[in-house]
Amino acid sequence: MEHDSRSDRADGARPRAFALLDEGNDATTRLEGVEALGSPSSSMVGDERQIVDRLLRVVLTDEDAAVRAEAIDALYFHGDRYVDELVSRVAAAVRRRDPADDPETAFARWLTSDHAAYRMVGATGLGATGSPDATDRLREAFDDGDARVRARSVRAYAELGGDAVTPIRPLLGTRNALVCRSAVDALVTIGTAEAVTLLSAAADAGSERLRRTVVTRLYGLDRPESATTLLRATTDPSPEVRYAATVSLVRLLAEGESVRGRDVRERVVADRASGDGSEETTGADETRDPHDAAGVADGAEDRPIARLLHGVVSGDRGGHATDETRCHAAWLLGELATATGDPAVIEWLLDALGHADDLVADLAAAYLRRVEFPDLERQLRALAEDPETDEDTSERARRVLRRRKRLTADRVTDRALEYVYVRWPADYTEKHRE
Repeated sequence: MEHDSRSDRADGARPRAFALLDEGNDATTRLEGVEALGSPSSSMVGDERQIVDRLLRVVLTDEDAAVRAEAIDALYFHGDRYVDELVSRVAAAVRRRDPADDPETAFARWLTSDHAAYRMVGATGLGATGSPDATDRLREAFDDGDARVRARSVRAYAELGGDAVTPIRPLLGTRNALVCRSAVDALVTIGTAEAVTLLSAAADAGSERLRRTVVTRLYGLDRPESATTLLRATTDPSPEVRYAATVSLVRLLAEGESVRGRDVRERVVADRASGDGSEETTGADETRDPHDAAGVADGAEDRPIARLLHGVVSGDRGGHATDETRCHAAWLLGELATATGDPAVIEWLLDALGHADDLVADLAAAYLRRVEFPDLERQLRALAEDPETDEDTSERARRVLRRRKRLTADRVTDRALEYVYVRWPADYTEKHRE
């Protein structure tokens, strides 16, 4: 795309800042050019790849350390992926220069630089080497003065197999959100009993931001204790924490293997139903438990989360819910409706008949065919006949109505009622006297 009339163009295709990077210019001028490329105007957005390539070249070839460091900062501005690309190019350059040389040594040296940008790349590079020997160097960087260095060091430490959680504990309490998230991610990656205990304590007693960060990411730790912590967090004083915990809990069911959905269902239903009907199941294949693995840890405290589940299904509050997560949330809502007959839950299932995801809508329909609620047929009929209801939702409501009528007839037959042909009222009386 050409922008010849823009003031920040030297010609039709080259940002004016590029001219400042020419090798004939002094370091101060080149630094000015790099700074311009690190905060480009909107007219340069279309040239991002061109800008990134030039910044990468500056990092790898410029003779001034300050200019190179500023170029790294500029790459970071454009996105983390470019820092990762820089790491790959540095490692390749080290190997080209001397096949016997080890990029790990180069990145370890960068981690001791006076320039924070170099240290950030050094931490990222050490994590990319895959060498467990680098964990000690990364651990030393946990108290670096630059938040980016601390964040990348703790994440790389865990990814390389570092498992001591004590050094990570102070990072959980930091006021810097980037470092806090990285510390939580590191503990999730470590996944030991000690890491789980630390995460659980943070979810219970940390600041609101820390609690939200922990529960948001806890689905990635596939352990029964995660479900216990998340269930407890659905009663957190903060609405944001409660919702994030619910999304994470259902995502854990959808993506994990250690937590059995049926066990979570029983705890949710038992609380909502005050113990009545908590053992009910639908018994139908189309509404079966999406998971069949190990159970939730004993002693999990559970509370009503029906409204939160509805929020996950509807997607009104966003979050990190996936399509599979929404399906599992709809399944839990269906189980609640079947066990409790709660009018609000049934209303939410009716809303879900028009869900954009056909799997969610069909799951809601499957439960509405079986739920016991005296006014449901009228609600379904009204929904089907409403001219503002889209055709797919109307047809789905009609199918539910037809299926419910067939089930009602089947139940009448199954009761084995005695049918007697009555010519006179006395015929029925005489029959029962026999």
